[in-house]
Order: sequence, then C-alpha cells, then structure tokens
Amino acid sequence: MAHLATNLAVTLPEDRPGMLSKAVDAVSAAGINLEGHAEVGGVVHVLTTDAAATRDALEAAGFRVVREQQVALVPVEDRPGSAAGIFRKIADAKVNITFSYLATRNRLVIASDDLEELLACL
Repeated sequence: MAHLATNLAVTLPEDRPGMLSKAVDAVSAAGINLEGHAEVGGVVHVLTTDAAATRDALEAAGFRVVREQQVALVPVEDRPGSAAGIFRKIADAKVNITFSYLATRNRLVIASDDLEELLACL
C-alpha cells in the first residue's frame, strides 16, 4: 500500500567531483538515514523521514533546497514487470508523474502534481 513521504530537491552548487558526496555526507553527519536519493542534472532528490533536520544539515553544508514536497512511497516486488504494473495503473488513471526513483527496501518514490489522484489509483 502506498503512503506519503517527503522529498527534498537540492541543487548542487558546482558540477564537479565530490559534490554529491558532500551532500550525502552532510546528511549522514547529522545522524539522518537517507531513505533514497537520485541525482539528475545537478539536482539531488532526497527521500527523508525528517525533512526539517535534513534541510538544516544540507543548508548548513552550503546546499540550497529548492523544493520540498510530499511524494507517494510504493512497495514494489523485485521481479520483472512489477514497476511496469504500477506505472500502468497510474497511466490508466490519467495521472501524470513528474518524477520517480527507486528508494531503499524496494520502494518506488513517485511524484505527481495531483497527489490525491495518484494515491487513489494506487
């Protein structure tokens, strides 16, 4: 069953080796476990159970959080076609996905502009 989680979108100030490590290290040093993350084009999406503390840790390390949003966290089996079935349900409900990535413990992170409809179809 899907439930809500918090995703922080964080910009990397420079495109150079070590920037992603610095961001992840900042969260780790604050004693926060990352539930998932994805980096695409200089933006790191961080899934966290403590958004305020994660935001504080990242900002103290010089990173800028550009968006905080609720996302659906959906368990997915580790077998061919599992994610495809979930995405098909979402497509059939005509709900647009703005981004998605895989988190720890075989969970899909799914963002949508219509979170209520997303949760309803899952």
